[in-house]
Amino acid sequence: MSLMKTLLRKLARKVLRGIVSLSYDDKGIQRLQVKTLDGDVYELPRMQQYGLTANPKNDAECLVVMLDESNGVVIAVDDRRYRLQGLAKGEVALYDDLGSKIHLQRGGNILLETSTKITLDAPDVHLTGNLTADGEILDLSGSNSASMSSMRETYNKHDHTSGVGLPSSEMK
Repeated sequence: MSLMKTLLRKLARKVLRGIVSLSYDDKGIQRLQVKTLDGDVYELPRMQQYGLTANPKNDAECLVVMLDESNGVVIAVDDRRYRLQGLAKGEVALYDDLGSKIHLQRGGNILLETSTKITLDAPDVHLTGNLTADGEILDLSGSNSASMSSMRETYNKHDHTSGVGLPSSEMK
């Protein structure tokens, strides 16, 4: 075998595709057990972007860069079973296997979608624009558990006992 073929063969062994068998996400750096397409099994650290993290499901695909015969690093993981499809050029999305997503769309719109609920855990929430709700808005502070529509109905029906009468205009 020529020297050039030997070098190309060695280089080709440096970048490998594989399948995730297990993940260990309980230490400072995540480790994945990976089975490469040629059948070798490695337990390797996974490099992730600062501020973003994910724990891949078994059978996700990965890309491995081998540093030597037994040491390498997983540099990318993808899972075609759950990847969002049909994004326009330039769009970005964060998603999971259950269908939840944050989709940065063209035109500046952001779609936040989940099948359960969204929790904002902050002492204050500030909106600079309008808030529109297609469903009920509930006031659950303290022992009160009234919806905005029930408060509106109570306001519209109330009467002033001092003879002033009903409100001059309904709350809509």
